[in-house]
Amino acid sequence: MNHRLGLLALFTLIGCDAVGPDYEAPLADLPDAYAWATQAQQRPPGEPQHWWRQFDDPTLNLLVELAIVENYDVRIAMSRIAQYRAQLGIARSQLYPDIGAMSSYARSRTPEEDFSVPGFTLGGEPVSTWRMGVGGSWELDLFGKVARSVESAEGQLGGVIDDWRWTIVTMRADVATGYIGIRTLQARIGIALQGVQVQEQIVELLQRQVHAGTATKTDLYSAQAKLGEVRATLPSLQSSLASAVANLGTLLGMTPEQMDELLSAPGALPTPPVHVAVGVPADLLRRRPDVRAAERNLAAATASVGVATADLYPSLTMNGTFGFGASTFSEMFDWSNHAFNVGPTLSWSLLNGDRVRSTIHQQEAITEQALLSWEQTLLNALSEVEASLVGFVMAAQQRSEWNTAAEQAVASLQLVQSQVEAGVLDMGTLLNTRLSLLEVEDSWMQTRGLAAESLVSLYRALGGGWSPDAMPVLPDDKKDEDA
Repeated sequence: MNHRLGLLALFTLIGCDAVGPDYEAPLADLPDAYAWATQAQQRPPGEPQHWWRQFDDPTLNLLVELAIVENYDVRIAMSRIAQYRAQLGIARSQLYPDIGAMSSYARSRTPEEDFSVPGFTLGGEPVSTWRMGVGGSWELDLFGKVARSVESAEGQLGGVIDDWRWTIVTMRADVATGYIGIRTLQARIGIALQGVQVQEQIVELLQRQVHAGTATKTDLYSAQAKLGEVRATLPSLQSSLASAVANLGTLLGMTPEQMDELLSAPGALPTPPVHVAVGVPADLLRRRPDVRAAERNLAAATASVGVATADLYPSLTMNGTFGFGASTFSEMFDWSNHAFNVGPTLSWSLLNGDRVRSTIHQQEAITEQALLSWEQTLLNALSEVEASLVGFVMAAQQRSEWNTAAEQAVASLQLVQSQVEAGVLDMGTLLNTRLSLLEVEDSWMQTRGLAAESLVSLYRALGGGWSPDAMPVLPDDKKDEDA
């Protein structure tokens, strides 16, 4: 009867649910639409995981694909995934028995009169001892401590996977921004070189006019000062270009020499589309990897409360050993020489100086911090989209205004040139008009680069640049495929 009651109590304990709070995804209080988004922009973004293709720039496409392989931040993030995947494997292993094997041999001799043994014995002859067997232990997951540990490890792994995705999003945006900056600087350097040539022609013209007495030295000195000013812009632009190329090379894991081979020849500045869709704020819960990672960290922290809570309850471990022992190897496996030991061990920490409850309170505080971190991350994501959307709209308007200004400057140059050919205006007026056009083109080029970078910033804020189906391929995965 007592055995039956014991078994009934045992199976009742085994059937207990996991202690601690069950995780529930937090509710987000988000607006229905972005403040700066039009009705048309509230459509879901088109192909956000490959947004850089909208620039239709083969070099940019190549750089983005290179970075996913060579970028050190991405590689570090993948290594962290391998670390937390192994951590999950460790947590899951606690669900199963821990079984080991042992074998030993000893040759011993005691003194003829061994007073260390009660009643002392007579020895003197060497004795051999052979042993071989297996043993194991299994802590039954009575109150879900192991299950909660696995749940916490799964949450942590999901978090680092989304950290890897956010690293990809950020890296691709940084590569595109760096590339656009390089193309912008290359274009501006080209414009500055043209400006130097035009200003040199103006100085030469004024020198002839001063010699002929048709211009003053004041005009010549002003033109020479302007030439020095135009020339002075080149070192700054060239230094900025070298720095931008080096920074992009760091993102790609490439040396400056390798970058020169890719980008030494100036290319066209990528042009963003005029219109873009951003969806609605609720999409951020699904698209932004950093928001997803914060939610997974919250789930892991919640499960850790259950791990700590389980220490309030008893633990039951099943232990057992089986083996053979003999004084000679030939008698080792005689059934009469077998031995075994099996039985449960129940342990319960009753007096621990309130250590367990303090640990629970600690994990609850960590969970509260994780919730606040998730809320803050979501709010930051919403703010980044709003700011990036405003930046994109304003940059597009600015680009349009400077485009109009550039068209008018070109029309003015054409008119002046025709009047010079007709003898109405002199060459000095033509050169000054051409110089004014170059100044307008420099500002226009800067706004074009800013407009392109603002689109990159917007897609980064939207969490574009990764596919939900994409998972990291770790070295161990490749080994398994080869096998």
